[in-house]
Amino acid sequence: GLKSNSEHQLIKELKATVDHLEELKQRANDLYKNGSLDEAIQLYSAAINRDPDCEDTRTVATLYYNRSAALRKKGEFEKALDDANMALALHPKWTKALYRRGILLLECGRYAEALTELKVVQRADPTFDDDLQDWLRRAHNWLSKPKGTTNYYKLMALPMDASKDDIRKQYRRLCLQWHPDKSEGGRERFEELQVAHRFLTDEVQKEEYDFGIWLDRPARHHTKKREKVKDSWDDKAPDEGPRTHYNWGDRHLIEDEKVESIYWGEAGCPAWLQEKRKEFQRKQFGDDYIVP
Repeated sequence: GLKSNSEHQLIKELKATVDHLEELKQRANDLYKNGSLDEAIQLYSAAINRDPDCEDTRTVATLYYNRSAALRKKGEFEKALDDANMALALHPKWTKALYRRGILLLECGRYAEALTELKVVQRADPTFDDDLQDWLRRAHNWLSKPKGTTNYYKLMALPMDASKDDIRKQYRRLCLQWHPDKSEGGRERFEELQVAHRFLTDEVQKEEYDFGIWLDRPARHHTKKREKVKDSWDDKAPDEGPRTHYNWGDRHLIEDEKVESIYWGEAGCPAWLQEKRKEFQRKQFGDDYIVP
């Protein structure tokens, strides 16, 4: 636009906005990588406020997505989930944001919804992320836990994939906050933190807690048959409607609309992606697996 009319005021203002957003995003990303989460969140917020009308829609979606990551690291899962939802509202069918939302739903205690979102991501591309299978196993395991099971991650405001070092740092920070000498009525919370810390730093207990019987089970939702099933109530009496909404296994036809469907043309997907998928399948299903 500026090449056609270098004095076009609206385009000049738009370019200034886009350039400023990119600068703020890069600075915030650097702060995030260095562990300065509060400062990163402030810069992401400043960048979002710089473009209130979302003229640069994809960049604003990315800013919400990145701020979601920073909030998640701080243990503010509900706020992080709100940002992931905003990213998807601005950039529908964005698989990365859908994956982030599935993880956050799990960390917010909404296990069935989390499993649904993660299944959709796997069906879109099973090679999407090396940790996707682990998150699916976590979702299956947490969905099967008895109601009222203590969530030590939520208690310590920790992501479910926190490292042992992250757990120790958060424990020390929370102990300073809830120590009985510094916090009135904090003794009970302090004792809960000690139990949670001992539990999560025991690798055997933590593994069992995270995955349960799903530890060595494959989670291959993308290999299931995907054909639409005939509406079985078609031949029944008019007063006999469907037993449930989206009956007989058709829910995936609705879920799969959440992500982009990529068509590579008659030649198929690129050779490098074919090799990546074959390597993934051998890794997941064994060297004897016959790649179609």
